[in-house]
Amino acid sequence: MTASAQGEEPVKINEGKAEILFSTQNEVFYNKVQELNRDFTVTALTCFAKHVHAKDPKLLKQARKHNDNDNNTKVPGLKVLEALGATGLRSVRFSKELGSLASTITCNDVSPEAVIAMKRNFAHNDCHNVVASTADACVLMCTRKNDFDVVDLDPYGTPAMFLDTAVQAVRSGGLLCVTATDLGVLAGNHIQACYGKYGGVPLKRVYCHEFALRLLLSCVDTHANRHGRYIKPLFSYKADFYVRVFVQVIQSQSEVQKTTSRRSYVYDCVGCHSFHLQKLGTHIPGTQKVLPGRGPPVGRSCEECGKDFYIGGPIWSDPIHDTHFLSKMKEHLSEEGKYLGTVKRMEGMLTLAEEELVGAPLFYELSMLSKTIHSTCPPLTTFRSAILNAGYQVSLSHVCTKSIKTNAPGSVVWDVMRHWALNNGAKLREPDTVAGILLRKQSSIEVDFTLHPLAALDKNVHRFPPNPEPNWGPKARAGKRKGSPEVGGKAKKTPKKEPLQDLKQFSCKRFEMNQCELGESCRYSHCTKENNNSENSNIEAKLDNSMVSSENSAESAMSDTAT
Repeated sequence: MTASAQGEEPVKINEGKAEILFSTQNEVFYNKVQELNRDFTVTALTCFAKHVHAKDPKLLKQARKHNDNDNNTKVPGLKVLEALGATGLRSVRFSKELGSLASTITCNDVSPEAVIAMKRNFAHNDCHNVVASTADACVLMCTRKNDFDVVDLDPYGTPAMFLDTAVQAVRSGGLLCVTATDLGVLAGNHIQACYGKYGGVPLKRVYCHEFALRLLLSCVDTHANRHGRYIKPLFSYKADFYVRVFVQVIQSQSEVQKTTSRRSYVYDCVGCHSFHLQKLGTHIPGTQKVLPGRGPPVGRSCEECGKDFYIGGPIWSDPIHDTHFLSKMKEHLSEEGKYLGTVKRMEGMLTLAEEELVGAPLFYELSMLSKTIHSTCPPLTTFRSAILNAGYQVSLSHVCTKSIKTNAPGSVVWDVMRHWALNNGAKLREPDTVAGILLRKQSSIEVDFTLHPLAALDKNVHRFPPNPEPNWGPKARAGKRKGSPEVGGKAKKTPKKEPLQDLKQFSCKRFEMNQCELGESCRYSHCTKENNNSENSNIEAKLDNSMVSSENSAESAMSDTAT
């Protein structure tokens, strides 16, 4: 039953160029925090349609067969599937903001209430190219293989159960968009659950969120490989409480054979946090041959501090962004994306993604390095300068404000940190501790903290803007509660639980075994409000009598012994 059928005035929510009607019954899930997710999706689909889909050689060849004039040949618009539609907000935005770039949009949800809500929103926004579907998402995608140019998965929780059918539903060369909101699982809080869902072991270290992104990419690629396909990441990011990836799915058995060269295990030192990557395979350039990876890259103990290692993965160790695609997204935002509610944050994140060092999976973090050797934290620009002066590259990671993503080995990173600590009053710790070992170790390079021209960051770019509101995070699932907090109402207070039944009406266990001294007056607590004082007196009297009896028995026993 809709809100209007119940006599309630629906709440109107404006986002992008769409306006949706939302019932205060909260019968369908809506999350305001995911506006950034939807803004990025609309932007990515626009750029994909213009710069990838429209230039696809296979699609152009098919279009020419139906058009005699090659100069006017155009590839049809995107055929989009939103597999988990809920209110239909994404599909409404696709229809209104992509325009002719999208030919048909299928908005699906297994919930009948969701389909009613999405149809109401399609009619309200006058969307003619959107079709509502009521089906299980996996069944729908399995029965429509190679049928969509774009498949969008944005579940509440893990996308793991949808991935195998999703990589089949998208055509070769199409775009697959995947969100995972179970970041606690991917980031290392639940190792067994992560391995079961994503086929990898997470590491709960400072880089855990980038590790989560790479675990998800590895999982998607694994599902694609089973069907003779591989993935090409266009844009991947972590924001708020979720990770999101945009990958191109391409059919190619020869590329699938190279998949082991794109994944790695990670060895992370228990003591000093130095990490090393071990590729599963090595591709021989110019050939289709892939040899088994050689390793391990470390000994039984860390060369820096002597401790052993955690092992995590396998993760996707190839690039997680396509820099050309990122530049097109930035161009689109500057030219046509000013209406988007999160445009400033999007520009900052895209800048960070562009600046990220391509050949350096994972990163160090300054406060972690300082904490390990009990020293003050160096300024980010100072530390970056030392790495650059040593002849290595360095960048930030978009997931951490004080990250050090570099192609320098761990020994160089610790040389720089050691030099800073000893020059800034760090005390030598006991020689058998991690800090003591690291501070006593001889440096392998000459450390130079002179300001490097590439070390400073452009302060005009807001790379890490603050959250727009306090308590910015995931909301509750859809339910039947009135006054949903998602639409600005006050949630009803949870009613107090009924008190447990008074146990004083039950007898004790000793009574059931005919051992209770209170007889028929027995109660579970041996007292009630009415006869509390009297029964307490009885119990004390009986205890006194039993003690007297015990003493008399003991005296009798002693007399017998003496006799």
